[in-house]
Amino acid sequence: MSLTKLNSRFTPWNELDVLADRMNRIFGDSGPGQLTCGPVRVPPVNVEERAGEILLTSELPGMTGDSVEIDLENNVLTISGEKRDTREEGESGGKFHLVERTFGSFRRSFTLPRTVRADGITAEFDNGLLTVRLPKAEKAVSRKIEVGRRS
Repeated sequence: MSLTKLNSRFTPWNELDVLADRMNRIFGDSGPGQLTCGPVRVPPVNVEERAGEILLTSELPGMTGDSVEIDLENNVLTISGEKRDTREEGESGGKFHLVERTFGSFRRSFTLPRTVRADGITAEFDNGLLTVRLPKAEKAVSRKIEVGRRS
């Protein structure tokens, strides 16, 4: 068996940084507050559980409520929409030097717990913030069942 000297600069964290850099180059580096799924930007979402409801909020800057669609099918809530590019091509005397804002369609799906009352779900859109309220169903009342004897 031969012994090899360990490079003192080697740490697992360095290797993870290299891997993260490679992945960012392949899939595109997402900016803060944005998830990336290939070339498509996915808006960030918070899911908060409260006493009587689950609250889902999503930042959708530059969009309107008309450009967002929410569907519920088989206990899966899907939020989709499209952010359109507002810049005009070929404006006289103008050209872009830097474009970081993203445009295009997105789609996110969430499997809902059985405790959500599907008929009570509401959604609001205000100043680029989507708020979806998912009311909880009353919990089933548990009871003890006595086992009888056959005579």
